[in-house]
Amino acid sequence: MTKVATFPLPGIKHGNRILVATIEQRAKNDPDSSWVSAPIDNNDLSRGYKEITFAEFNNAVDHAVHWLKQNLPAADEPFQSFAYAGPKDLRYPILAAAAGKLQKVMVLPSPLIPPVAQRLILSKTQCQVYIRPSSMAQVVGAILEDAPNVQQITAPELESLLQESPAEPYVYPKAWEEGKNDPWLVVHTSGTTGYPKPITYTHQMMAAFDVAASLPDIDAFMLHHAPGRRWYTPLPSLHLVGMTMILSMTTYAHGTLVTGPPTPPSADTVVDIFKHGHVDSALLTPALIDKSPLSRKSGDLLAPHVQLVPAIGTTESGGYFTKFRRDEKDWDYIEFQKHAGAVFEPRSGDLHELVFVRLPECKMQQVFLLYPDIDRFETKDLWVEHPTRKGLWKIVGRMDDYLPLSHGDGIYAASLEPEIEQHSQVKAALIGGHGRPLPVLLVELHDESEVASDAGRQAMIKSLQPYIDKVNEHCHDCVKLSPERLIFASGGKAFIRTVKGSVARMPSLELYKEEISALFENN
Repeated sequence: MTKVATFPLPGIKHGNRILVATIEQRAKNDPDSSWVSAPIDNNDLSRGYKEITFAEFNNAVDHAVHWLKQNLPAADEPFQSFAYAGPKDLRYPILAAAAGKLQKVMVLPSPLIPPVAQRLILSKTQCQVYIRPSSMAQVVGAILEDAPNVQQITAPELESLLQESPAEPYVYPKAWEEGKNDPWLVVHTSGTTGYPKPITYTHQMMAAFDVAASLPDIDAFMLHHAPGRRWYTPLPSLHLVGMTMILSMTTYAHGTLVTGPPTPPSADTVVDIFKHGHVDSALLTPALIDKSPLSRKSGDLLAPHVQLVPAIGTTESGGYFTKFRRDEKDWDYIEFQKHAGAVFEPRSGDLHELVFVRLPECKMQQVFLLYPDIDRFETKDLWVEHPTRKGLWKIVGRMDDYLPLSHGDGIYAASLEPEIEQHSQVKAALIGGHGRPLPVLLVELHDESEVASDAGRQAMIKSLQPYIDKVNEHCHDCVKLSPERLIFASGGKAFIRTVKGSVARMPSLELYKEEISALFENN
């Protein structure tokens, strides 16, 4: 069993520390402690890694502070916002920390969302400055074609920030109570059910690790596995999880983040990072190992050899406050900490919705910092409880994944679609037909030319029949799938993806509303 740390850490008063001020303190009191471990050569990880200390990090942040002061346009209002997008490198956390020190707001639009969605985020955050490297001038220019009020600024090179020459120190001016509710970072939702929505994180929301460390009565979770350990995640800092790992985990919990090359990692690259970066722990996306979500087969192979812990959260609620359990058999179940205020309310059959309820004794309820005027937050996540071990829960999908039909019955589409996706030529499957008497199957193929001819279509339907039959084994007669209600995605209408790469269910079904209607009008 891996030895875990106990909190509070010696000599530290947790729970009321502004992150950017804590970076300053780490640089002053523990200057040689490692913040990040980065490859010496991104093209040859076998050359080893170099440590970037907190003193070097804080110096880079101060260089970035002075660069922002010189380059941002004058602003009359406090908390001026600016957007930043760039390659996967350390400019993200350095500029983020600099923004926090300067009491600016850094907006983090994902390049994977459509330009119209990016412009909507810029508009909602009153953002009139977009910082990007020179290599992205054309890309960002195309995004801003219909936003002439947004000014582009070329970002500094990373080397000009992570330089040895000392920057003039710039000290964050506020104490905890004065600055905790100030806005700092804007991330956005994935856009599963519509356009991504901007979510503003305050300094207090980014201090969740430190607040947890101040609680005397919590069970082990990620915090306890951080001090003195080397963590890796492939998630970039433009995402909330990546930014939390590189800023909060390192600064508050005294872990070191090991980084990899800027390109999307393959499984082989991750193995090399583990080996040459001397990684102790990792926060990985399931797709790197198998698929999303992690299959039972792959998890069962891993669980005897590592402590395999599901991690889940949302942009609005942050990382869910759960326990770290070592459980080779029921590794895919989650147990919540009592400070989360998690309640599971019955919805349909054995399905329950996770609801966070505001309770005065619960100290880890980030969603109520975001929405201070509500006392309950319905996540729309559906869970099932372990059949014999009460208090253990497994997420199975979203409320949106439930398909109600006109006769009052319905099916949980998300549990059935993976059966169709087992077909080697199927890229994705969706079950739709909300409010119709019978469900409709939509199939996106890897190669839509396979069904370009009538003969090809009939051959593909025939090859799909065994998979449809397998789905129907789990369905009542009134909700069974049929080849007669099958639509192949085509004509340039590929399923819409979220920034996570998953299919955006409702927007994708909306693309085919006319085809779905035609099935029932003709019958």
